[in-house]
Parts: sequence; C-alpha cells; structure tokens
Amino acid sequence: MRAHFIYSLAVFILVSTFAFATPNQVDAGKTIMAIGSVKALMNERERSLLRKAPVFLQDTVQTQVDSRTQLRMVDGGLLSLKEQTQLAIANYEFNPASAQASIVLTLIKGGLRTVTGELDRNTSDYHLNTAVASIGVRGTDYSAQLVEQDLLLAVWQGAIDVQVSVGVNPMKFSLGEQHEYSVAKVKANGEVEFLLTVPKAIAIGHTTELIPDAAPAADVLGIRQKATEPPDYAYHVRASNDVSTEYDQISDDWVDADFSYGDLALSNDGFSRTGTASFGLLTHNFVSTVGNVDSATMAMTVDFDQSRIPTGQLSFFDSQGEWFAVFNGVFSQTNLDININFATHGNELADGSISGVFVENGTQIFGDISLSEINDATVNAGGTFLLGEKVQP
Repeated sequence: MRAHFIYSLAVFILVSTFAFATPNQVDAGKTIMAIGSVKALMNERERSLLRKAPVFLQDTVQTQVDSRTQLRMVDGGLLSLKEQTQLAIANYEFNPASAQASIVLTLIKGGLRTVTGELDRNTSDYHLNTAVASIGVRGTDYSAQLVEQDLLLAVWQGAIDVQVSVGVNPMKFSLGEQHEYSVAKVKANGEVEFLLTVPKAIAIGHTTELIPDAAPAADVLGIRQKATEPPDYAYHVRASNDVSTEYDQISDDWVDADFSYGDLALSNDGFSRTGTASFGLLTHNFVSTVGNVDSATMAMTVDFDQSRIPTGQLSFFDSQGEWFAVFNGVFSQTNLDININFATHGNELADGSISGVFVENGTQIFGDISLSEINDATVNAGGTFLLGEKVQP
C-alpha cells in the first residue's frame, strides 16, 4: 500500500511538473520600477512584476488603477506604462552585432511613452499595433494613448509612420521631425485629426510651460528646450550632434520618482536623519577609455523618511561626447542601492552601475561609477565620487 502511494505521488508530481512547467522563456527586458499593482500574464498564468523582475516574449503587462511601471528592453529601449494599461509583447528581439531588432507590441488599452533603443531605423522592424492603427518608428521618443475608442499620438523626438487600419479608406501619415504635425488623433471610425496642441490626456507629466495652449504641434520640440539647474530641476536637456533629448525627472510619466521596493529590507540604522536633502558633487576621480574627462556634474535627492533616492543625474565629457545618466534608488542602513534608468555616451546608449555609501553621519555620499556603451563595451568610463549635502539658503 505504501509503495503504491509513493508511486502515485511520484506520478502526480511528474504530471504536475509537466502541467505547470514554464516554457522556454525569452527575455524581452526588465522592470525598472513598478508602482501599485503591476502584473505580467502569459498562457493564462499571472505573476507580479517588481523592480528588477524580467519581462518575456509573449507577456502581456498590465497596470491597475493608481499603478504604473517602467521597463528597459533588451535593445536599451524604455517603455513607461500609465495606469490601467495593457501592453502585449508579441516579439522583442535584438542582435547587438548588427543593431537589428524585430519588435511587435500591441497596446490593448491605456497609454505609454517610449524612447526606442538601438533598433535599425527601418520602420518595418518595429510595430506598435492598436485597434485603429499600426505605428512604425524612426529613432523616436513618442507617446500613445487610447481614450475610449480613439488613439492619441504625440512625437517628442524623431518621427513615426502611422497606418490606419479601420475605416473605408484607411489613411497613412507621418508625425514628428520634418513633418508638418507632431500630434494627431485617430478616431474609432478611422478619421484622422491633426492637432495644434497636445491633449491633456497625453500631456500628463509635461509642464504647461513646455506645451503652451497656443503652440503649434510642429514646434513642440523647439519649445521644450528649457532646463533649470539641479537640484531643483524638472528637466535635463541633452544636446549632442544636433540630437536633443529631454528626460523628465519628476513626472508621472517618465523616470518616476518612486518604485516598489520588492524584497529589499529597508532601514536607516546607520545614522538618524529625517526629511529630504539634496547632494551635489564635491570631488571625483572619473576616467575614460577615449580621452580626458571634464565638466563633471552629479546630483541626487535623498528622502530619509522613506529610505529612497527619488532622483539623480550625472554628466561628464570626454573626447567623444557626453556621458549622461539618470538614476534613482533606495538605501538600507548606510548602503545605497542605485538603479540607472537611462544612460548614453554621445549618441550611443550606455549601461552600467552606481554604488554608494553614506559617510559623515549621512551628510556625504562616497561611491563608484562604471559606465560602458551597450554596443561596444570597450568604450567605458567611471571612477569614484564624493557628494556633499547642499546647504539650503
């Protein structure tokens, strides 16, 4: 009887293993941050997405009410999903050697903003499908928002090609650089309305100064060239080789100032501090494989009540251009856990790591930076830094 029970149990375990086995999963990216309830659904199986969790081909990423997430994809591209959004990842493949990518996404509901990665600028390699249109890109930072049955589109940099898929005579058009308009609405019946202002539903996260009501959409990129100095900045504008990109440090839409802490054990046992403080660069020892480093800046804010680093940025130059990164993180006791959200060197995407530790009773931060280009790791830079608390006037 006992032998029969053991045999039956073994068969049950074997069958269960096959029934619930995970298929060969292919990485499509990772979760930079997740606020609220963020899940991935594949083959009717659901899992929660926390910071650093992978996302796979065939995943449908879902955000609930008051929830949002940001994903960094395998080609370096960034996806920011608003609340109540569903995005299906049908395909996301990237060959670093050739910089060729094959990307097929479907926006089922909600909205997103994306900065595309190192995909070739052939629009046939990239498709964002919706119920009313399909979108191809050419080196682009753009937003898409489904409002009821309509699709809102806004291009912040680069251009997109849109093929309407509904209506009697489906229209094809382009938005963005070198085109007359940068914003449009594709209605549920296939009609296209070109807009001179950015709709509120899609403009969340951008200040009204950057999108005035009377601004022609074609001039949005020019209007957006505004930044203030850290630590009170809202925007950083990077200009290199006639390419200008703005990253919103504090918006609800991009590089969010908060994220789920996952399995981190947060505490502040190393010293006792409350409130929020701003830190700036006191000294550094940065070096680069392609020339001398100069014009280094680095800043971060620290929320001691929540044990987190809401915002941070760094910048320095070598002979091939600017190394630039935006980051945030959390800390446990005196050790900082920092996550790089976006990094570049000149016009090349980069990646790397930043580590740090609080010293002098939490009034200074000593740490190390390591950055390298994604497509050529032999081009790299980094070194040590010391940040000091900025005294408020």
